[in-house]
Amino acid sequence: AKEKHDQAVERFKSADKDNDGTLTKGEAKAMPRVAKNFDAIDKDKDGTVSEREIHDYMKAQHAKK
Repeated sequence: AKEKHDQAVERFKSADKDNDGTLTKGEAKAMPRVAKNFDAIDKDKDGTVSEREIHDYMKAQHAKK
C-alpha cells in the first residue's frame, strides 16, 4: 500500500505543472481516474483538486468495495 501511495504522490507531483499543490482539470488529465471523477473529488468546488481531496476520494471509493 505504501508503494502504491508513493507512486500516486509522484504522479500527482508530475501532473502539477505549476507546482501549486493542486491540479486543475487540465493538469488532472495526466491522471485519468482523477480526471474522470474530477467534480466528485473537488469537494470544496474551487475548480482544483488537492492531494488530500484525491486521497479522501480514493479512500472512500475503496471502502465501498
